[in-house]
Amino acid sequence: MHSPCNKYPRLQRSRASACSKNPQHDQSRETFYGRLGPYILAIGLIALKPAIVKGQIDYCHPNSPGSDETARYCTQPNFPTFGTPTQPLPFNQRATPGDHLELAIGSTNLFSLVMGSEQHDANLRTGESVRDMFYMNYIVGNLTQTLGSPMDTGQSGNNVFAAVARHYELGDANDVHVMEGDGLHLRAICSQNHTDCSPGHVYAGMIRVPAEIRPGMTIKVRYKSPAGPYSWAPIWMFSGSEKSPGPGGNPYQGYGTPTSLVQLPGQAFEIDLNDNYPRWYNSMSVATGAQFDYGTPNIYGAPWKTPPHPVYWANGSGYVYHPEGDPPFEELPLNWSANFHDLVLSWQTDSQLFEFVDGKLVAVSYMEYPASTYVDGFDGGVTKTLAMHIIVGNQAIPSFAPGGTTTKENDGIPDGWTIVLQEISAWNGNVADPWLHASAPNGCDSACQNP
Repeated sequence: MHSPCNKYPRLQRSRASACSKNPQHDQSRETFYGRLGPYILAIGLIALKPAIVKGQIDYCHPNSPGSDETARYCTQPNFPTFGTPTQPLPFNQRATPGDHLELAIGSTNLFSLVMGSEQHDANLRTGESVRDMFYMNYIVGNLTQTLGSPMDTGQSGNNVFAAVARHYELGDANDVHVMEGDGLHLRAICSQNHTDCSPGHVYAGMIRVPAEIRPGMTIKVRYKSPAGPYSWAPIWMFSGSEKSPGPGGNPYQGYGTPTSLVQLPGQAFEIDLNDNYPRWYNSMSVATGAQFDYGTPNIYGAPWKTPPHPVYWANGSGYVYHPEGDPPFEELPLNWSANFHDLVLSWQTDSQLFEFVDGKLVAVSYMEYPASTYVDGFDGGVTKTLAMHIIVGNQAIPSFAPGGTTTKENDGIPDGWTIVLQEISAWNGNVADPWLHASAPNGCDSACQNP
């Protein structure tokens, strides 16, 4: 097994190369795009040796916390039971994007995950089902471990937000992946028994869906956003895909062959469905929960015929486009931190991406898909375009928000950093007649649309 450390480009949110013994960091504000550190795959893979507990594989191997109970996180990654080559995610052909959005004729549901122990239509009701369905760390780094790698930190030497991704044994008092009646709560806590909120010492829950997303698909995420002024809970997609090896499996099975579980890009890129960090400090202040940050950032060096650019931002009828923002963003006529709302992305094959909130078209962008191809040995040797994957993160305390170094856990608000998920679904097919759902006049003029 060789390491492709030198194959994959460094990503700009943290420009440190974890393949280097002495990474250098760029502290500039522009690095907040490009969340994930360089790809680092295992040079020598060690077979996992799981124990069987209550019929499930005990993969966690908790860290020895000493006096710090928050340090009792897992030292081995979670490999979902579903999303393997032989066990797909559950689907529901009756599932719809909702809010009067109709899919084009012939569309089919790829998967439908509804969460909450008291939700009548939920198929994920327990913490165990969460662990069966999702990865709890990023696709970068050494996929066989959680410590000493960008795998669970989101970046190597991260300097853009305080949180690092962690996960705990089911039932641990500090669990950051908690299933409750209304949905899956992705929490963030401060280390040293909830007192140390400094960069790298906030432990946060995130999920990565083991499914392949490509142009021609539609995605729905129903959630309630955090209320804390230093929260950051993005809903986004990153390039590459990984079929789960199953609990206790080897994530690098077949690496470098058509039956590789991991497919990584030669050129990285991302799509932010809602980057979702507060904008109360914007020159035109926006209340936390009203911000909507959509974009296809051109920051990875991908070769484009035409660079990605916005086409439409709703501006009017309660929607306010903020071109003065860095980057520009939308102010919605709702408080996403007070109630659940539907976010839908319809990614068309003509390079247009349509974003809807509660059935209203809010933003449209143009992005050519700069993906390479590969041969899928799990699907009869068919040549496929490289996929993307969905991530819901918790990146509490963005470093570019003024005063974050003085805040306390959850900003002193109960669950102030918690995002609550009720549904993640995807379809092969797109929303029919998307422009019919335009919520307001277009605030994106010719200068805005200039690539």
